[in-house]
Amino acid sequence: MTPFVTMTLLVAAVYTASKVAMFRRLPAARQAAYLLLWPGMDPRPFRESRPPAGLALMAWGALKMAVGAALLQARTGVTPVDLLLVMLGTGLLIHFGLCDVLAGFWRRRGIPVERLFVNPAASRTLAEFWGRRWNLAFRAVAHARIFTPVKRRWGARWGVAATFAFSGLVHELLLSVPAGGGWGGPTLYFLLHGALVLAERRWKIEGRLWTLFWLLAPLPLLFHPPFLRAVLVPLL
Repeated sequence: MTPFVTMTLLVAAVYTASKVAMFRRLPAARQAAYLLLWPGMDPRPFRESRPPAGLALMAWGALKMAVGAALLQARTGVTPVDLLLVMLGTGLLIHFGLCDVLAGFWRRRGIPVERLFVNPAASRTLAEFWGRRWNLAFRAVAHARIFTPVKRRWGARWGVAATFAFSGLVHELLLSVPAGGGWGGPTLYFLLHGALVLAERRWKIEGRLWTLFWLLAPLPLLFHPPFLRAVLVPLL
């Protein structure tokens, strides 16, 4: 089994476990829709009905999917550039494209789901990036099952620390395990971000450059060389 296939199976396992962790009873048709046709983890919108909307969001998502697919097909022959194209293409195709198409699809059917990736480049703090703009499916699980119980018992600061530690461990599973190396890098990346979120709150730090720097500068800890070599390079 290749590292990429291993990663795919682990992603599916984490996705399934998250759906189970967030399970709520819904009418049968909506239960199936939530479980099988929506990557978000908050089932509450599937209990509601709203006037149809979302056509523009579907079109915008489809455009991003097309751009992402084009980037995935592009090759320069320069490995670092091609790796960047693969990562950007995957993000546009799935995270920003397909997720928006699905959000628009369900809104057209009166189910008021939220977008899962909401203009992350506009973030002025790491707390805003992780809490309101990036991968809100994972955020829903981590907030409900990690942050809230720890906050009740030990306070908000420990809740933040536990949530980012949990994020690090999940990414070790999804990135380091398939690569067979890079151990500790993803955990360090998220622990660093947890400490920076607490620093932002204490000293009122904000700014897009601040946020962008701390997202990108330590990124090799998250997408470490063993992951790039074992999982992404074979896709080129």
